[in-house]
Amino acid sequence: MGDIVDQVTALVRCKECPWYKNCLTPVQVNTEDITQFRTVMQGTNLPEQAKGELDQLMENITSMSQEMILQSCPVFTQRLKEDAKLARRVKEMMRNWVQEGESNELQR
Repeated sequence: MGDIVDQVTALVRCKECPWYKNCLTPVQVNTEDITQFRTVMQGTNLPEQAKGELDQLMENITSMSQEMILQSCPVFTQRLKEDAKLARRVKEMMRNWVQEGESNELQR
């Protein structure tokens, strides 16, 4: 019974995570998102100063999201800590990544 509860708990933790289905790459803010945000902001009755501050905030979020690309979601990180076998498999894949990439280029 404990295994079932653990599996359900893991699933719920994962689905509630803001990184859901983006475990290794955080959700990125792109130009389209910024344009859409600015369009929405034009339709509001906020003072121009507040609109400018929100626009600056959106640009900062965009910049930060580019710098976060090497981070991973907390649920995925916790799973790696709890499951040594999974962590070894991921580590091995990362070690072989360069070798696989080089062999694929040599085959071309």
